[in-house]
Amino acid sequence: MKKRLFFLMVLLTVFFSFQATGLASELMDKFAIRITVIENGIIHEWEYDNPDKFEFETGNVIKRGKEAEKEVQAMISLIQLREDTKVEFMVKQLKENGYKDIERLDIRMINGEGKLFTWVWNKD
Repeated sequence: MKKRLFFLMVLLTVFFSFQATGLASELMDKFAIRITVIENGIIHEWEYDNPDKFEFETGNVIKRGKEAEKEVQAMISLIQLREDTKVEFMVKQLKENGYKDIERLDIRMINGEGKLFTWVWNKD
């Protein structure tokens, strides 16, 4: 009886752990993400370090923790950041969602295997 109860508890734990949002599980397999957007001379930065360090900076405003986590997740979702995402697509997404005068996009991502991915776009 105890073994069955234990087994059931393990199954439920595994089941509910997979119910987390897709974005959160995607972040867990990334070691670090740095997204920098320069628009009209203003630098906007979104940073993530596994497992739970988030930072968002725009101009002189800096957010950390849960407040920054929302900003970071929103940006990753907006540009649909994946290892195979094209930089032109990300720039298009940014332009259509409030960054009309983007001058530069610079993204660095290290996946769970330690592999570095880099995307850079300049207006000129």
